[in-house]
Amino acid sequence: MSGSSRYTRAISAEVGEIERRLRLIENDLRKIGGRASANAKDTAEGLGDAIAAALFGWGDRFRQSAALLGDQSASLGKNAAKLGTNALSRVTEETGQHPLFALAVAVDVLIGVASRGRD
Repeated sequence: MSGSSRYTRAISAEVGEIERRLRLIENDLRKIGGRASANAKDTAEGLGDAIAAALFGWGDRFRQSAALLGDQSASLGKNAAKLGTNALSRVTEETGQHPLFALAVAVDVLIGVASRGRD
């Protein structure tokens, strides 16, 4: 029996050693997991900051483009108003110099509008 008893104690000691090593491995994995989690959090925060910076830059570019487009539209509107004023002045001037021609054009326009209204 003493051989059997020594065998049981040896197995028990080996099982104890295996359990101790498994606990060490478990602790190491827990530490590694904690570091990986912290690194993942830092990486996610850095990525979020990078995306926010890129979107902010795009927003600035869109705002600048919109402001430039607004300025160009205002300038174009002023030029169109100036051309319209010049054209109206010219029509007024020509009408004053050639009233019969202006009257003929006006009658022609009225006839054209009236004939379209019947269709």
